[in-house]
Amino acid sequence: MTRVVAAARAGLREYRRTPVLLALFLALPAYSVGLFARLAPDEPAALYLGDGAVRAGMPETFAALMTPMAAALAAGVAGLFLLSSSADADARLVTAGYRPTEVVLARLGQLSVVATAVSAVAVAVALTTFTPDHLGWFAAATLLAALVYGALGTLAGAVLSRMAGVYLVLFGTLADLFLFQNPLARDAPDGAAALPGNVPVAVAMDAAFAGSADLGEFAVGVAYLLAVVAAAAVAFYRSARG
Repeated sequence: MTRVVAAARAGLREYRRTPVLLALFLALPAYSVGLFARLAPDEPAALYLGDGAVRAGMPETFAALMTPMAAALAAGVAGLFLLSSSADADARLVTAGYRPTEVVLARLGQLSVVATAVSAVAVAVALTTFTPDHLGWFAAATLLAALVYGALGTLAGAVLSRMAGVYLVLFGTLADLFLFQNPLARDAPDGAAALPGNVPVAVAMDAAFAGSADLGEFAVGVAYLLAVVAAAAVAFYRSARG
């Protein structure tokens, strides 16, 4: 376990050498949440949640919706770049005596740290606009979105070039969390419930405006997360094995 922690720390230190990526991970959530919340018209809106409709201000609505979306987008890009940029280093670690499973755990730990950081930034910026009814569940839903899309970004990096992966993560995240899961729409588009952002957005909006969250629904989201993390672990394992 000591070697896993050491490898994860070394990977995190690599971000110091790429300040553009570091700025992206931290500035993107802050900019996205803050900008949309401040540009939204100061008018009430009807939000169609699982148990019915509630009314909330547009700035609060956009802040709540953009928080998991911005965290997911930043973590997705992080996962994409993590796989492509760490391949050579992972192979060297294996050559130096690391087991591939240790490398996999180190990279998953590294991705978890990034997902937690971008989620914390997004939630902190959202709190400058509004206070969710249940902050704990709201933060948990945001972190869930970041972890799921971080793992999906890793999978994109395993099968696509870096440029194609960036486009897929960018437009896929926006389409899923902002269009398909938008609570301003009375009827969700067909297939929205099967997409990665369904549970995180539903739990986040319930926690923000309905005062509670469905534990069973969150458990479904965690099961989805475990599935995509398992797939990401396979991608990291294959990368480490060269």
